[in-house]
Amino acid sequence: MFRRSVWVVMLFLLVGCTGLPAIKNIQVFDEKDYIAGGLQDTINQAVYSRLPDYEKLTYEVKWLGLKIGTLTTSIMGIKNYKGRDVYVLEATMKTDDFFSRVYKIEDRFVSYLDAEKLHTLHHEVYRRDGSYRKDAVTEFDQINHKAYFKNFIDNSEKIFDIPIGTHDILSACYYFMILPLKLGGGVNYYVCNNESNYQFFGFVRSKASIRLPAMGKKKWEAILLEPYAQLKGKKVDKGRVRAYFSTDKRRIPLMATVKGPIFSEVTISLVKIEEGSK
Repeated sequence: MFRRSVWVVMLFLLVGCTGLPAIKNIQVFDEKDYIAGGLQDTINQAVYSRLPDYEKLTYEVKWLGLKIGTLTTSIMGIKNYKGRDVYVLEATMKTDDFFSRVYKIEDRFVSYLDAEKLHTLHHEVYRRDGSYRKDAVTEFDQINHKAYFKNFIDNSEKIFDIPIGTHDILSACYYFMILPLKLGGGVNYYVCNNESNYQFFGFVRSKASIRLPAMGKKKWEAILLEPYAQLKGKKVDKGRVRAYFSTDKRRIPLMATVKGPIFSEVTISLVKIEEGSK
């Protein structure tokens, strides 16, 4: 559950395999502890048309209420890649020293997001989840709608079709941050993960005022997103995701939870924002 859930929460897709044994009938997280009260059902649809050149967001990750590690997502700047300007995106997940004795995770994802077209061109995966290993790269040909996958662990390769405007799991999160939204509305686009094309749906349910203990006394005006995904036309049903994003023009992910069908749970909450030059 844990290996699946951390990246599910961040990127809103419930895919992957279970990593830890299930612990039943335990739910220690209560969203009411974070919600400071409802707000009027209006939302400013204006968002920034581009991402900042540099930004690092740090999150505390808890499993069944226990802090187990840290998740970071970063915009590392803009570079030229095959004649296109791209945002260089990076995400890392690391378990802390104590939890690593039980199940060590040390993952890194890198993506190149086309700065003009806003779709993915390149995605790298470096995963160390318990005994699981994956070092791989996928090149996305968005003109001919093909993806070229290479696994450096077993040297396997794969070429497969992709829909128009496909994202990888990391670029998908940043793409969502710059889409116009309205309450009661939603978004719909394709995300490639584990060499499969998922159709992502996200619905904006309501607004709330969020308290983040690590971020001081500030109350964040937020929108609640409830997502789900389909694979080959069938809903991926492995848990419930609820994610809160700030309503300002940056639409920063503030907090998210996954509650699995076997009563397991992962939560992520923002603890630090770093902006400016790297």
